[in-house]
Amino acid sequence: MRLPLRLASPMRHIVVLLTLIAIGGLVYYSLAPTYPQRPDFTLPDLDGETRAITDFDGKVVVLNFWATWCIPCREEIPMLIEAQDDLGAAGLQIIGIAVDQRQPTAEFAHEYAINYPVLVDLSKAARVQDRYTKKGSPAAASLPFTAIIDRQGRIRARVPGKLDRAQFDKLVKPLL
Repeated sequence: MRLPLRLASPMRHIVVLLTLIAIGGLVYYSLAPTYPQRPDFTLPDLDGETRAITDFDGKVVVLNFWATWCIPCREEIPMLIEAQDDLGAAGLQIIGIAVDQRQPTAEFAHEYAINYPVLVDLSKAARVQDRYTKKGSPAAASLPFTAIIDRQGRIRARVPGKLDRAQFDKLVKPLL
């Protein structure tokens, strides 16, 4: 009769240990940050070809919402061109989404020699930018506005206003 008592004691310890591990896992996952999945969209590029965000799956994507008439946007674009040159081979894909007319956007992109895809969003009611901002956020009206998406398609950062290179690198490089 003593044999079953000896087996029961270690078994009880194993059950307690497994229970503690399960509770620890639940606590870890409940405290870990969760990132929303990026909304899908399709928009025309400057040549009128339809491009989808899914065309860039598997890359770290930086969506930069801008307009030709926006001074901070114009100031930010040279940094984005440089970042695409520097980090493109590591898996970075910057996508400019102009909330502007196609003709001035195309002229601006040519003048600045933008080296990443530029899409045009002329919709008023269902702007793509609205889907990438938090509900009720003033960032929905902000230009420039940048959303950073990891390789798994999760939105990792939302940045209203102009980014500088140090801030850009701090947000993007860990995801590459």
